[in-house]
Amino acid sequence: MIEHEPYASSALWSRRLGLFAIPVSIIAVVAQRSGQLDFNSGVASLGAGAILAVLAVLLGLIAFAVIWVRGNRGAGAAAIGIIAGLAVISVPLGYLVMGWGLPQITDVATDPGDPPAFVFAAAERRPTDNPLAYPGEKAAMAQLSGYPDIAPLRVSQPVDEVYALALQLVETRGWRILVSGANNRGRRHIEAVALTPLLRFSEDIAIDIRPEGGGVRVDMRSASRVGSADLGSNARRVRSFLTDLAAAAR
Repeated sequence: MIEHEPYASSALWSRRLGLFAIPVSIIAVVAQRSGQLDFNSGVASLGAGAILAVLAVLLGLIAFAVIWVRGNRGAGAAAIGIIAGLAVISVPLGYLVMGWGLPQITDVATDPGDPPAFVFAAAERRPTDNPLAYPGEKAAMAQLSGYPDIAPLRVSQPVDEVYALALQLVETRGWRILVSGANNRGRRHIEAVALTPLLRFSEDIAIDIRPEGGGVRVDMRSASRVGSADLGSNARRVRSFLTDLAAAAR
């Protein structure tokens, strides 16, 4: 009778944890996207899946070392654990890499000294959400350092024409419009809500359009309702929107 070498227990646990991390992470994402979890609970659930995945990768590496030295079986199980673990952590790791070196802010405005106001967004925000007021000079300096290109857009078309183009772009992007029209400062004002792609976190948007000199000035603000850093999502939204608006207004 041929005696087989025993399985490396670390390989078996690597496979178990790696495969378990997949449904844990999927359930967390689905629950967050459907609104069944608040921000803290969603982050904790995703963190649990990521921790399981990291443990699976570490145990898989340990298993390969044990297999190399002792000749135990379990290389396949260890490989499955490592692959499953890497698949789970690749998404949050990608977001962390995307946000590496970016300002730790959640509110971006083309004019931090006079940002478009959030009025109708107040009715949707919870007490635990980030404040509606612009966070102040420290955030403005961080924005200027990280996103020096974020600035008001100036075009030569009439106000109502630029306003119509802006409103069309908002609708094309699928943002949920809270209000649109003239505000009490005589500006064309749009407030809308965008959702982040993966976890569908709400981010509020305000756009002001007003005459300036012989043309029109467009100011925009985008702010996350939750979290302490937006990984650059608000700056990307403002930059993309104003670039497309400038192209449409030509």
